[in-house]
Amino acid sequence: MTEGAIRQRVFAGIIEAEVTSILAFQTLGRLASLPVAAGDRVRAGDALATLDQVTLQEDVAAATAALAGARAEAVLAEQTLARAQELVRRGVSSAAQLEAAQSARDSAVTQVTSAEADLERAEDAARFGTLSAPMDGIVLSTAAEPGSVVSPGTPILTLAGLTGREAVIDVPTEFLTFLKPGATFELQGHGTSAVPITGTLRLIEPTADAGTRSRRLRLSLGDIPPAYRLGSLISARLSGPEPGTVAGIMTLPATAITGTADAPAVWRVGEGRILQLVPVTLGRSLGSRVEIAAGIAPGEEIVVKGVNSVTEGQTVGRRIE
Repeated sequence: MTEGAIRQRVFAGIIEAEVTSILAFQTLGRLASLPVAAGDRVRAGDALATLDQVTLQEDVAAATAALAGARAEAVLAEQTLARAQELVRRGVSSAAQLEAAQSARDSAVTQVTSAEADLERAEDAARFGTLSAPMDGIVLSTAAEPGSVVSPGTPILTLAGLTGREAVIDVPTEFLTFLKPGATFELQGHGTSAVPITGTLRLIEPTADAGTRSRRLRLSLGDIPPAYRLGSLISARLSGPEPGTVAGIMTLPATAITGTADAPAVWRVGEGRILQLVPVTLGRSLGSRVEIAAGIAPGEEIVVKGVNSVTEGQTVGRRIE
């Protein structure tokens, strides 16, 4: 039995950027160029993708012409209304003709308002035809091809900021029992030049993976050696005892527990390798293991298999490592 079984568990993980942006256009259009690829470094303000400017300018020209036509129709409708009002005043025209002229004028004004909105949208689309980098960063991936038509909000590429790195690991749900805010992990990169570094628990993602039921942890790293690049694989182990971690927790495989539910016990290997049945107090169930709250001490040797096939005072052989 060991109190360090939890801390000895090693979890695979990866180095990611603390700030990642998924970039998209704010307007519909045909993707004309995407001059960057995964792994490229860019600076804030660099053009990362453009829409077909010819098509966008054609839309502006068409909207401008439509607005001019609507305004001309509105002027004509206003003049027609003025003539109808004068004819009614003279008693030459009927009230129905005046109402028709009034309705035509109102419709023309509405058409002008609609055309102005169409022109504003076309001009906005032309202005938003270039996708620029919001920060210095590295392109992680691209999600579109030149020539394809993209809608507003369609992801074009993913950009990772150059500053700030974090480690991402997945752990079993029961492992969360041992974590508190500020828990620290010892991280080891897989490269020959990667020295161990420390990561501090920043976030436990609220939902579990649908397939594995594991939970994702995000660890802040601060300044780290160059060997820990974006996408680098790492191994993580809970450090301890440290401020914010749980120290002194003892666990055993559930197969080591014998006795009854009201009087649980374990077989301890005593002096001369003679077995002794020792009552224990159980704590939390942690997946395939169970916490031992009292009854045995760290470092004592406990039988974990075949507990129902041994007897008090029986002598056992050496421990199998």
